[in-house]
Amino acid sequence: MALWEEIASWDGKSAAALQSTYERHSDEEDFLATILEHIADVELQRAATWLLKRHLEAGNPLYPGGSLAILGVLSDQEHWESKLHILQCLPFLDIPEDESPGVEEFLDSCLESDNKFLRAWAYNGFNELSLRFPRYREEVNLMLAKAVESEAASVRARIRNILKGR
Repeated sequence: MALWEEIASWDGKSAAALQSTYERHSDEEDFLATILEHIADVELQRAATWLLKRHLEAGNPLYPGGSLAILGVLSDQEHWESKLHILQCLPFLDIPEDESPGVEEFLDSCLESDNKFLRAWAYNGFNELSLRFPRYREEVNLMLAKAVESEAASVRARIRNILKGR
């Protein structure tokens, strides 16, 4: 079965099935191109972004322009899980200065979510921006200081990890 067919047939629940898909297809020449082709597709983005995150966490690089392709579809992410996967991919992406406003907008929308995972990883995304672009540092430092006092315990734990890693 082709990669895109496996993505399309995913049951929406099994991480083990996605891991098997990754193991079968990750060495294929068009693996990354196929994943990036489907990360904006509402029906397939949860599986495609999971596979992307798995691929990057395994130490695999993006091809030139891959980061821009991902950054270009931030606003197309509809499901909280696909947003989370993209947030978790941010440390692996090259973010050009002119793309930072779009990333900031995506992060702001995730901070407004009721979902604690999204908020926690949005703070991590803002930290990434502050590490790459000094103009964000003061604002992000204040944001993290405020959040460590006011956020849910699980979000505060992520923020403490961010602060330890600085």
